[in-house]
Amino acid sequence: MRGLAAFVMRGRLQASGVAALASALPLLSWLGASIVALVVLRRGNKEGLLVFLWAFLPLVLVYQTGGDSSGMIALLGAFLAAVVLRLSVSWVVTLYATVVAAVMGSLVFMQLSESILMAFVDWYVDVMESLAADTGAPVVTAASGERQAVSYLAMGQGYMMVLALMLARWWQSELYNPGGFKQEVQQTRLTPKGSLPLVLVMAGCLLTDGFGTWVGVVSIPFVVIGSGLVHWILGRQNRSSQWYVMYYVTLGMFFQLASAALVVLVIADGFIDLRQRIQSRED
Repeated sequence: MRGLAAFVMRGRLQASGVAALASALPLLSWLGASIVALVVLRRGNKEGLLVFLWAFLPLVLVYQTGGDSSGMIALLGAFLAAVVLRLSVSWVVTLYATVVAAVMGSLVFMQLSESILMAFVDWYVDVMESLAADTGAPVVTAASGERQAVSYLAMGQGYMMVLALMLARWWQSELYNPGGFKQEVQQTRLTPKGSLPLVLVMAGCLLTDGFGTWVGVVSIPFVVIGSGLVHWILGRQNRSSQWYVMYYVTLGMFFQLASAALVVLVIADGFIDLRQRIQSRED
């Protein structure tokens, strides 16, 4: 992967060509977004915009032929997130921007890819009806099913944007500032003042009927920053790679519980600075 980053940074032709090729391949469109983000971070918004346009063209063709606009939305979100990170040099601000981009992107998807969305909603409602018949859970209506489906779409898009940007930042660190990405991500903290708006929005989602699943979108900054803190703690204890694998397996299998735990962890870190406390105890 480092070799690929070094190749695309040789010039605009290489970056544009690889980004366009990756975007044209369904399973590699995320790679095109990372290349665009890398160019933005290293060479600026203008150069990044030119590469973005080349990467965007194949996704337009995908939309024209199949009606799927998710690739365009993810690429645009990753590009905007890279611009925000370059200008603000703050992961907290960037993650806030990613949440907004994910929500806006889901609304755009509703308009541009309504047929795909409704097909997914119909499938989702059928699955939930089957579960309700087997377990006695509340029946999901078409309206609430659509809200939940859009929220899952937004969450998926949000994490796609974040992961594409993080890969780009890691590439940049490997090429020009070894170790910088690790330190940057693991030292990011969300202060109580910074977490308050997210907590209020999450509470509003939980208290509003049919919007509970949107908590997953709003919790993206907590999950990302919390994962960075977990990495720091495991690294401080010299844990083997198996611990990291176990962490992400647990996060994937028990996402709701694990993300809730990360919300609590990040909020606690904002108040008492867990890194400083751990370092002081060890010293």
